[in-house]
Parts: sequence; structure tokens; C-alpha cells
Amino acid sequence: MDKIEKIKVELEKHVGKSNKITSKQIAKIIGINEDATQAKTRALILECARQYELPLAADNRGYYLITSKSELNEYIENLNSRIAGIEERKNLITENFNRRQKQ
Repeated sequence: MDKIEKIKVELEKHVGKSNKITSKQIAKIIGINEDATQAKTRALILECARQYELPLAADNRGYYLITSKSELNEYIENLNSRIAGIEERKNLITENFNRRQKQ
């Protein structure tokens, strides 16, 4: 079984928002030694969701499979909030840069 398959098997045990698993836990299960960012593991988790079409959600406490419309809506709302925050920072930095260019 490859790493992506192992991740799928593990994620299928973590159904619903109250049953999360962290990327650190997944890294240990699939045998990856990572730094604090868990970047490789997070990339593999995303690839797993793509390959197996998993309704995967995540927050700062872990990953879980979405089981209801309300969990989906809550997760989408969270993503939209993060997008809005990034847009706000992007606009601020652009405005600040443009102001400095005029000086």
C-alpha cells in the first residue's frame, strides 16, 4: 500500500468534525519525518483528497471527512473568510507599495 492509500484508509476513520486527525499524526502513520510545517504530508493529504474524491475539511486542529450539509457550509464559510483575509492583505500591500512609489 502506498502513502496515498494509507492516508485514505486513515482519513476514512475520521468522519465528522468531532473526529479529526492532525497532519502530524498522519505523517507518523505513513512514516514521514517532517518539520513543524508538515508541508510534505499536507501535500499528500490534498493529493489523496483529489485522487479519491474525498469531501475533506481541515482546520487548525486537523482533518476530517465532511458528513453533512451543515459541516460543508461551515467549512466553505471558513474558506471564504480566509480568502477575504488574504484579499484584504493583498490590497493593503499593493496600496502601501503604490504610495511609496509616489514619494
